[in-house]
Amino acid sequence: MRARVSPSLSETALAVTPGEQLGAQAWDELLLAQPEANLLQSWKWGELQSRFGWSVERLAVHDGHAGVCSLLRSASLYPGGAVYYVPRGPVVAERERLLVLDALEQRAATGRGLILRVEPNARIGDEWPAFFEGRGLRKGQAVQPEATRLLRIDLDPESLKGGFKPKTRYNLNLAQKRGVKVRASPDVAIFARLAADTGKRQGIHLPGVAYYQAALDLFGPSDEVRLYLAEHEGETLGGIMVFRFGKTAYYLFGGSSDRKRELMPNYLLHWQAMLDFKALGCNTYDWWGIPEEPAPDHPWFGLYRFKTGFGGETVRYIGLYEHVLRPGPLKLERRLQQLKAKVRAPVHILR
Repeated sequence: MRARVSPSLSETALAVTPGEQLGAQAWDELLLAQPEANLLQSWKWGELQSRFGWSVERLAVHDGHAGVCSLLRSASLYPGGAVYYVPRGPVVAERERLLVLDALEQRAATGRGLILRVEPNARIGDEWPAFFEGRGLRKGQAVQPEATRLLRIDLDPESLKGGFKPKTRYNLNLAQKRGVKVRASPDVAIFARLAADTGKRQGIHLPGVAYYQAALDLFGPSDEVRLYLAEHEGETLGGIMVFRFGKTAYYLFGGSSDRKRELMPNYLLHWQAMLDFKALGCNTYDWWGIPEEPAPDHPWFGLYRFKTGFGGETVRYIGLYEHVLRPGPLKLERRLQQLKAKVRAPVHILR
């Protein structure tokens, strides 16, 4: 669909145009020129989501010299209208914020939108919240992690390992000494089973084999995703899927077996991924979410300790802001969905 822009917007020095006019390469180049560039705003990520229930729209902002862009995607989750969501975006300079938000709100309003949700890739301290609140948007429930761990990986192996906590180095060495082997693999079926088992143990919903296969098909030919499996004596113990966009590697999906956990295969999985993605030109490893300093008895404390054991810095984001466009229909549709959820499994939209 083409973006509709009001005359008042087109009269400014900047212009909003459909991102499809740029094409994939130009889109990503413009995106990567911005400090807040993120995988979820990349062209291929939009293509991936379009295969799984999302209608993807792209808006580009440019002045004829340099450009920035924003990805808008919508899903008709409710019969009465659509939910519009901007994941880790828009990625725009401060002077373009008003222009882009006007365009997003206009598109959502003309597309039977019930609500517009915007979740920038902006850290705590950014001026986005004040801007949103000045426009009438309110803080909503985050879809993406509100905190993550970023690790610098453009170091020699010994220096990188030297930044790990002693227990992490010990567990990594133990996995190597006990004969755990890690290899890149196209076997999404094995990985999907591991991820599904992990999801059941932790009570979370993860994508299925079709999603992982589509990700490999889209990102694999350009070496922008790798699936790693950890094995011991012919038995697969764990797996991770890591993506690459620009100079950042993103750990998005993982799964592990309940067997032979004492061999610490997950430590070796991430170590191999860090080495490989550094060789591909990445300088940062994004763990894609950590709990906010949980107490030792918190169910996610083990995950927090695992990820922080590799070192790095904690980054906190401003979260999600939303604009309710049609309060009455939205309230009714939410109530209908709550009633339906009592008789069937809930629908989860990830990423």
